[in-house]
Amino acid sequence: MYAVIANVIKDNQLRTGAKVYILYCHGMAESPLVYGMARGGKRIEKYISYKKLKKFRSQWVPQHIRHRVKWSYEDRKEADKCAKSLELMWSNVRLFDSAGHIIKEGVTTSQAFNIASKIKFIERRYMLDEKEK
Repeated sequence: MYAVIANVIKDNQLRTGAKVYILYCHGMAESPLVYGMARGGKRIEKYISYKKLKKFRSQWVPQHIRHRVKWSYEDRKEADKCAKSLELMWSNVRLFDSAGHIIKEGVTTSQAFNIASKIKFIERRYMLDEKEK
């Protein structure tokens, strides 16, 4: 079983750079529920904005947290596809801290949604010609 994971850029409760598992996104397109290491050392579940995450990728899910992950994939290719689409959509969105200072330059969230609507994955398959066999 595979899931999409990411690293935290900045958050009040989660450690900066902490690896989080994206459990699922329920009704809020910009804020999924994640599971990761808190600043105090405990593991917590928390809703966080995709803008505060980076390096989306797929990873094998350990047995002890499988019951938490709703967005899981049996095939790694499907998990990679989901991670890549999240990376393409959210890696270039600007991020501000609580004081209004810019942390990460980029486009607005609405522009990111427009970009994501135009993303299409093309599956390439190579086959041998019957004459070459």
